[in-house]
Amino acid sequence: MTAELWLLTALAGFAAGLLDSIVGGGGLVLTPAMLNLHPGLNILQTIATQRTSSLLGTSVAAWNYFRHVVVERRIVVPALLSALAFSAIGVQFAKRIDPDTLKLAVLAVCVALAVYTVARRDLGTREQRRFAPEREAWAAVAVGGACGFYNGLIGPGTGTLLVFAFVSVIGLDFLKSSAVSKSTNVAADLSSWTVLAIGGFVQWTLAIPLILGNMAGSYVGSHLAIRQGDRFIRALFLVVVLALVARVAWGLLAG
Repeated sequence: MTAELWLLTALAGFAAGLLDSIVGGGGLVLTPAMLNLHPGLNILQTIATQRTSSLLGTSVAAWNYFRHVVVERRIVVPALLSALAFSAIGVQFAKRIDPDTLKLAVLAVCVALAVYTVARRDLGTREQRRFAPEREAWAAVAVGGACGFYNGLIGPGTGTLLVFAFVSVIGLDFLKSSAVSKSTNVAADLSSWTVLAIGGFVQWTLAIPLILGNMAGSYVGSHLAIRQGDRFIRALFLVVVLALVARVAWGLLAG
């Protein structure tokens, strides 16, 4: 790679990490950038290389959040383990389902998220726990399992869906939800990335600038979220959801 292309790849990773560390949706930035900067990659190489950087970047964001935000282990650990298991199951189902059906499912989910978020103006601005402490672990299992399955089955928007689920189902505020969703998203991505890495699809020459940019962006983005608080995260969350709606709808129309 030329120095210019290396720098552009790192900047794309930075932008994706910045967005993803706050509300998810880094793929909205990174996928188009990779397709334009590196058109010679096939789809599996693109996914594997991107996921290498997002795994490390999301891990940085999770570490930064948990340094400043306290979330009970009874929520974090069950959600993480459940996502890890159900993501692998979702991958198997994805092989048997028509891609256009998956796109319609993504569109329906994103529209529902947007409508609900707009209707509930106080959503995520403060904690409103919906379960007794002894039942929150089971709620976390359900959230992690459902979002993990979605990650393996469909993929795009998993981080955004996780943030929404922890807010609306368990009753966390947006800041705590962003913290938990980072570790859960890492677990959901790990199994599929391992398969792709073993298959030799990771292009490490491209992955290195992506990793450096994504980790830096994730660090900056998580700091920004912690400093600005729940209302900022809620506003950005809605923007990302609407962008996902536009992206999926355009893909269906273009197809």
